[in-house]
Amino acid sequence: MLSIRNLADMARALASPLDPELRRLLALRRDQTGVQDVHLIVVRPGDTLAQVEAEAGVSIYLEDDVPAFEWVERHRGWIEAVIVLNDDGFTVALFVPDRIDVDPELLLPLCA
Repeated sequence: MLSIRNLADMARALASPLDPELRRLLALRRDQTGVQDVHLIVVRPGDTLAQVEAEAGVSIYLEDDVPAFEWVERHRGWIEAVIVLNDDGFTVALFVPDRIDVDPELLLPLCA
């Protein structure tokens, strides 16, 4: 899992080997948000729902197994899902690879 909370984290992430589409998405979100009031989490195969929720500090599901996402968007090989946590707009954005080897508990609410 890759966790980006500030511009220094983003610089390290963009300097690392990344899928080209993920690099494009992260750079776009950096330019849009300045990485202020947002926690970007890149899920990797092998990461579990519990690990992602612990890193995000929020449950992916609301009551009755309803996903907590404000919106979900598919990109080439990636699913981006956003949870707005408060009225000030603090956001958690997940980037999940759209692959068969990703925890199905993570993919299910994204594909519903």
